[in-house]
Amino acid sequence: MNWLLAAAWTVFALDLVILAQMAYAVASGSGGGPTGQALLRGFTLMLASGLAGIAVVLIFSSWKRNIIGLWVSLICAAIPLLWVGAGMLGVFE
Repeated sequence: MNWLLAAAWTVFALDLVILAQMAYAVASGSGGGPTGQALLRGFTLMLASGLAGIAVVLIFSSWKRNIIGLWVSLICAAIPLLWVGAGMLGVFE
């Protein structure tokens, strides 16, 4: 149970790093032209709202020591990491 708790919080923290980098890109105005900036703002907002939901499930599951909730939050939090990792490796090109 402790390793699952640590893994879920670690993956969530890495997602927060991705969100911070995207927020910095939005604030600095990078991302190409107006269309690229609009897409970047949209993806940032989508990631932030998803992470807010994951945070609620993770906090509740940690508090109640619910294994199913920890697994759900771990899997849902891993999706943005896999998305970024696949983009860095050029899997979708």
